[in-house]
Amino acid sequence: MPSITLLTPRRREALGALLAVILLAGPVWLPALHLDDPTYRYERARVTANGTNVAFANASDVPTGTMVSDEIACSGYPSRVCAFERQLARNHTVLTDVYSSTPGERTRAFSLGPDRYDYVRIDGTVYEPTTLANRSRTYVVANGTVYEAGEAPDGVPTSGDVYRNELSLRRVSPTAALADVSRDADAVPVPVRRAAETGVGVAHRERSVPRTPIRTANGTYYRVYLDDRRQPVVESGWIETLLVLGAPVVGLVTLSRLRRRVEITYVGPHDATNDESEP
Repeated sequence: MPSITLLTPRRREALGALLAVILLAGPVWLPALHLDDPTYRYERARVTANGTNVAFANASDVPTGTMVSDEIACSGYPSRVCAFERQLARNHTVLTDVYSSTPGERTRAFSLGPDRYDYVRIDGTVYEPTTLANRSRTYVVANGTVYEAGEAPDGVPTSGDVYRNELSLRRVSPTAALADVSRDADAVPVPVRRAAETGVGVAHRERSVPRTPIRTANGTYYRVYLDDRRQPVVESGWIETLLVLGAPVVGLVTLSRLRRRVEITYVGPHDATNDESEP
């Protein structure tokens, strides 16, 4: 049987023309390859609320020291805040220099210096820092200074009674705390959202990742983190520039060579008028 050649001369020339067109469009598609850009790979770890705690479903899924949330103190690596809050968790209170006009008032705690958080996790239990106006002692304010009741200077007008606040902790629902500190998937960069929803997200520039769980559309919570950073395929930007500029040149050369081997034949209707005018 005679052999069948798939790449006939006509097909080779057609492929060559297609390649030339692709090369001419090099300035459009070559930058999309991100040859001189690093690659950032983001992954996820599931976060659950069980019993009294908010924690990773599998702590081995995340790099060492990764916090469940920066809004839940002591949910990752230990800090000096943890020792202080552990004392509060043992039913101790700490007096502050903040006063309240309502005895027994309990509110969410104010920020203490640079360490700001909404919740704290101590020994597997989530608490909310709060303040409590102590009723045991009454104070008055005179000329901007706080005095214990009965110790203000004579003749100086005083305001109504105030009470000194104490820092304390109270247990909260871990489910409510997790929902409170989480971010919606629609509110984060696309690669980060893709990592939360599918497990892996890739970007060619570093993205801002919330240091707190992300809530997906099905109500599951994941903590996204940077897993890997790879160097660009092309280390020098000028190499990609050379490729972008050189691809159209190669395409033009290819088309020029093909042009010499292409014969254009007119196959339209025959013009009888021109024939009659000929001698």
